[in-house]
Amino acid sequence: MTLRDPLRAPPPTGGPLLSIQILRGLAALAVVIAHLRREFELKLHIADPLAAFSGCDGAGVDVFFVISGFIMVYVSESLFAQPGAAWHFYVRRCLRIIPLYWTVSAVFLVFVLTHYETLGAANLSLPAVVASFFFVPWPLPDGTMAPLYGVGWTLNYEMFFYLVFALAVGLPRRLATGAIGVTFVLLVALGQLGKPLPHPLDYWTDPIILEFAFGVGVAAALRAGIRLPFWGSLGLVLAGAMMVLAIDPLPELRWLRFGVPAALLVAACALTRAPRLVAWPWLAMGFLGDASYALYLTHPIALALPRRLFPGLVDPQTQPWLFAGLLIATAVATAVATHVLFEKPLTRFLQNLAARRRLAAPAAPVRLAAAKR
Repeated sequence: MTLRDPLRAPPPTGGPLLSIQILRGLAALAVVIAHLRREFELKLHIADPLAAFSGCDGAGVDVFFVISGFIMVYVSESLFAQPGAAWHFYVRRCLRIIPLYWTVSAVFLVFVLTHYETLGAANLSLPAVVASFFFVPWPLPDGTMAPLYGVGWTLNYEMFFYLVFALAVGLPRRLATGAIGVTFVLLVALGQLGKPLPHPLDYWTDPIILEFAFGVGVAAALRAGIRLPFWGSLGLVLAGAMMVLAIDPLPELRWLRFGVPAALLVAACALTRAPRLVAWPWLAMGFLGDASYALYLTHPIALALPRRLFPGLVDPQTQPWLFAGLLIATAVATAVATHVLFEKPLTRFLQNLAARRRLAAPAAPVRLAAAKR
């Protein structure tokens, strides 16, 4: 099986990567639903038609983190133990993540500057704004640890994980994956035993970072040739669901209540021996997975305008499900358009430019003997 870099080409039409892409698309939709519920409660002040999803609010982020750990190992086979691997990896991740994030952050900053007399009036400060653009956790004037653009809090963790991964990728794969896991366990232990820690170390030692290590572990299992029968994968999914229902929803237990089930779900998708997904609905969901980063970043903006316009067409009081469906469809359409017209071509252009200037070599096909079915 030949694995192409998913940042430069669509995923193959079968195998573990497509199933993970589908899961990533569903995780993005879960985040949209979680934020849409807040739209009903805080902005529209009407009964929440999506209350049935309340038990899993925000769990899509945990799935994202586990998938991120998995994907970085999965697509980096040709980089491990290679000269210059750290620089190659980190430059390509920056070119993938930064352009769209800076764009939406800039749009939001313009909104703030045109609606508030000062940054302070919007609970912002110049250091907080600058730190947001460089993925450095920084407290807002009220003490809240949040970036300029709210959903960017996850990217503060993502970019930290990429930095750790870049430092490890120069090692042989087995040593690198083990080093990442040990590093994150030690960081969490430091965070728990060394409280209070200074910013931003306190942020980067939160137990939620273990979710990246979980994904790394799933990818290591895949590379080792571990496969599960369908009933085994189904058992992992059921075990994860039981953990979500059984564990108290305490913030400090998030990594256990959502992170471990997310890891079980990713493992079920990646390691299963179930037939490959080749029907067009699965391929369409895989495409949504490709656009999941755009969906995650643009949906807060995409939800805002329809919330003001759609009530003239659909009454959210009497038709809440239709209204919610229109908002979700708007968010998805905005994400797909952003991905196809802006994110994908800009990423390709920047990565080709970097390759020409030898900042990052072009992606090479990776031969995965262990991933063959």
